[in-house]
Amino acid sequence: MHISSLFKALLLITLLLSFQSWADDSYNPVKFKRDLRFQDPQFMWTTWDRVFKEDGGFFSNANVGDLERILEAHWADARKKNNLDLMIKAAIPLAMVYHNQAKFTHGLPFFEFLFEHEKQVPAYYWRHVLIKLEEEYRGKNEIEKAIPIRRLRIKLGFIKTFWEIYRECGLFEDALRDFIQFQPVPARGDYRRLFYLQRLGWLYTDLKNFKKARNIYSQGYREVAEVRAASKATYLPRELRYWEGLFKGLMAECDMELGNYTHAIPMLRFDIQSSLDNPDNQIGKEISLARAYLRRKSWESAKYYMDHARILMAQKVIPAVKLMMLDAYADYYAAQQQYDSAYFYNKALHAYRDTVNAHINRNKSILLLGQLELAKHREESLKNKHQVEVYSESSKLQEFKIKLLSLILGAIIFGSILLYVNFRQKGLLNQNRIQLDLEHERNAVLLKELHHRVKNNLQVIYSLLNLQKRRTKNIESVDLITALQNRIQTIALVHNNLFQSDEMEFVQLDSYVRTLVEHLQQMYAQEEVNPVQIYFDIQDSIKLRFERIGTLGLIINEIVSNAFKYAFVEAEQGILRIEIDQEGSQIRVIIEDNGPGLVDEINRNSNLGMRLIRILSEQMGATYTLHQSQGIKHLITFNV
Repeated sequence: MHISSLFKALLLITLLLSFQSWADDSYNPVKFKRDLRFQDPQFMWTTWDRVFKEDGGFFSNANVGDLERILEAHWADARKKNNLDLMIKAAIPLAMVYHNQAKFTHGLPFFEFLFEHEKQVPAYYWRHVLIKLEEEYRGKNEIEKAIPIRRLRIKLGFIKTFWEIYRECGLFEDALRDFIQFQPVPARGDYRRLFYLQRLGWLYTDLKNFKKARNIYSQGYREVAEVRAASKATYLPRELRYWEGLFKGLMAECDMELGNYTHAIPMLRFDIQSSLDNPDNQIGKEISLARAYLRRKSWESAKYYMDHARILMAQKVIPAVKLMMLDAYADYYAAQQQYDSAYFYNKALHAYRDTVNAHINRNKSILLLGQLELAKHREESLKNKHQVEVYSESSKLQEFKIKLLSLILGAIIFGSILLYVNFRQKGLLNQNRIQLDLEHERNAVLLKELHHRVKNNLQVIYSLLNLQKRRTKNIESVDLITALQNRIQTIALVHNNLFQSDEMEFVQLDSYVRTLVEHLQQMYAQEEVNPVQIYFDIQDSIKLRFERIGTLGLIINEIVSNAFKYAFVEAEQGILRIEIDQEGSQIRVIIEDNGPGLVDEINRNSNLGMRLIRILSEQMGATYTLHQSQGIKHLITFNV
């Protein structure tokens, strides 16, 4: 009797375990080991197709190891049978499983296979295939292949913006502008709004505006509660907990960039604990947590999280995270005085950073060379938006005219023909004035766009020269290319100022000169023995016309470049003073350094830069003189 009862108990336990393993929706990391039904391709596909629409993460994260092996077996069997339908049904989930682990090398061939067989792919998945195919091209720095996919997505109405493409190429300002103009803003309580706030925060982080980014992430964290209240029956608790952790972790990273490490560690730990279904986010936050521990000199904790992140990082392509990881290891070994290891990771960091920057510059050049097509897309989008606004205004104007005409006709029905003609003439004049105002506004927009395009085209040349400079070993050639880049940047700054300003013809001299000189200081900083102190005394009310400030900018570029190259080589503390003031219609520009140069020597050995200064001074009708003071003093005077 006792044995019989024990047998019944064991049988009941076995049945319960069996029931759990056969429950399709049970969130069980080892479910694929237990449930042999998934070995059947048709059952696998039917279950995937149903559950993916509700919770794609159920398949692609928690059960990833066993799921990969099963799907790889399905794919091999389908290829062996040469059955296209079975190949499609294996390729879709397998590609997405690889993609969600950032295994782009594995996943890309499957997405390209699905792209080639569009007609066989179920319509519901086509949007996802295009999104992930583009992301994989971008992840592998094949921007020339990603751009056509983005155009196709726009053509099909899946998306309206190029912001990810701009971001991938390092054009963060263009990315932010495109995102704000064309990315729809979901309503509060909508799950998609969390994605919107995350991406907006990314862009401000890219621009190093960490305070603004933190405010956006903080808003996202607060709005998770609104999504939870509005969508209780739609999204699983673990999904919303992930978003809470994500926004907390992003806030912590902003705090670290702002120098506040006090609360970063617990916030990052909360994010990591909430990201067990998202290993990519977990890796990035573990590296950030390691950096925080390095700051606190908690070496063991820092090393633990770096090593764990490194294990999770295997076979993944995440350049930004890899850079963070190499940097953290270099700092760790330097702190441990293991200088051989620190040197190894520093060398690897700089080599990989050069590779990433080379890819970015290449992508930027490809994108900018195709800028006309992107500009056409932007123009068409803005034109459609503008046409709607103009049509609305035109309708209101027509309605107003009809009412006015009715009143006029009623008032002059018994009046003279002369008054009627007079009113008609006034109406025509008013219409002409409105037409002129609209034409003026249109011309202003076109002129701004022209300045923007010229700036971008100059940036293309600048980037191409940068690529050439990286391949050039000859020092003289590098110096020549750098000088050309500075002259191009000088002109590009003029067009950038005109594009950003509300004024069509004038540029504020103060901000222009400061930006130009700061750019030159960054270009020559690596050659300085000591940091150069720059003092500005520029009258802030001075504005110059476009053609005048371009010429003056080239003159200032040559003078300041020569100062950085020659004046401060032997100086203990380089000092550069720039003074610009206006008296009446005359403007005076003084640029003075404390270098060892002599006026007579400069005049005898006049190089290309000095010849350009004199030629450009003559072109703008300016008087240019050299004086000996503590160093060399350049004086330029001209009439506005």
